Amino acid sequence: MANGPLQRFRRSLALRLALLYAGVFAVGSALLFGFLYWTLTEALNDREQATVERRATELAELYARGGPALLRARLDREAAAGGRAFFVRVLRPDNSLVLVSVPPDWIETQVERLPFPGLIVTRPTYTVRIPQDALRDYAIAGVTLPDGNFLQAGILIESQTVLFAPLRHAFALAGGGALILSFLLGILVAWRATGPLRAVAETAGRILATGDLAARVPGGAGRGELAELVRQLNTLLERNAVHVRGLGEMLDNLAHDLRTPLTRLRGAAELALQDGGDPAEARAALASCIEETDRLLHLLEVLLDVSAAEAGVLPLHREQLDLGQLLHRAVDLYREVAEERRIRVRVEQAAPVPARVDAVRLGQAVNNLLDNALKYTPEGGNVILAVRPLPPGAELEVRDDGPGIPEAEREAVFRRLYRSDASRSQRGLGLGLSMVKAIVEAHGGTVRATAAPEGGACLRVQLPAGGTAKA
Repeated sequence: MANGPLQRFRRSLALRLALLYAGVFAVGSALLFGFLYWTLTEALNDREQATVERRATELAELYARGGPALLRARLDREAAAGGRAFFVRVLRPDNSLVLVSVPPDWIETQVERLPFPGLIVTRPTYTVRIPQDALRDYAIAGVTLPDGNFLQAGILIESQTVLFAPLRHAFALAGGGALILSFLLGILVAWRATGPLRAVAETAGRILATGDLAARVPGGAGRGELAELVRQLNTLLERNAVHVRGLGEMLDNLAHDLRTPLTRLRGAAELALQDGGDPAEARAALASCIEETDRLLHLLEVLLDVSAAEAGVLPLHREQLDLGQLLHRAVDLYREVAEERRIRVRVEQAAPVPARVDAVRLGQAVNNLLDNALKYTPEGGNVILAVRPLPPGAELEVRDDGPGIPEAEREAVFRRLYRSDASRSQRGLGLGLSMVKAIVEAHGGTVRATAAPEGGACLRVQLPAGGTAKA
């Protein structure tokens, strides 16, 4: 695995980004240099052409004043002075020559040897040739004279290919160095920028390899998009860990709560199957089996309802009613239970609180809250059910003067099948408050546990404006 880091680097996003940056830089630099090169060459061409055109215009004006003689005299003086030599000629309309002035370096001389008896005679031949080659070029301009003749002026210029060769060489060296430097800096910047992505991949790989749900992605203290991604992923991992822990606790509690009824069910079935047994005892055993089976079915139905509510698919049949009616119905339902234990239950409602809710589902939640309060309220105690408008919604409250709920368990009591050690001796499945939470949240509300002023527990339900109607 010695080539592991190298292989990862070759496949890394940082390398691809660096190559992309370098490519963009190279293309941009080439376009910029090409534009500057073209601009510079055009400027030089325009300057040389303008020089020749000015020269042609000047000589045409001189010709117009004094004719060919004055023009010849001017050209001879300039040639004797040794200034910049121009090629000048004047042509008639039939292209016959009127006047010509050729710079010395435009004249090519060839010596011809003529043999004679006893001696060799040489004869020079002069040819006018425009000296255009790889090193030199020319610019030429023409002007029509007043007498109909045509004047041409030309000048040698340095070849642009040769003139700009050092510039092209310098650009190649500087551009190549800048390209390499931009590639290296691009790798460094991209490697640092993609660090959070590598941390995410490493953390995900560690979780998959070890199952460590406590692993978190390092970083996330910055302000950029990747830092926000790291924070969101850590939040997601935290919630997943909470759900997994909750699922484990739920399975543990479910196994604990199912063990007793299943044991009773098996014992009753064995008793009914005993040979020579009393038929009455067998019927009683079968009745016990049915009772335990109903209890298990009820447990499963409640679990399904809680799951449906948490998934947002619990059907709600809303209707307009006074929330106080739900409280009074719950009090009537549990009146006998409260009277047996001499618990005083009263409803506090100053004015009607109309709402559009599912009366059956929300009534079930209120019943569960009252049932939970009666379980933990000592004999002779008090349970108070209150409802009040809480703009823009409403608030339901169930208080008792029992032992209360420890602060460390006020969130846990709403989890499915959660039962604290103090509640193990009480009847129930550990699903009452989780069902309350699911129903309330299906209505768009919230429920929380606090300490009551009387010293017991206070379970407070808040319904938003979407779950209530204006009075």
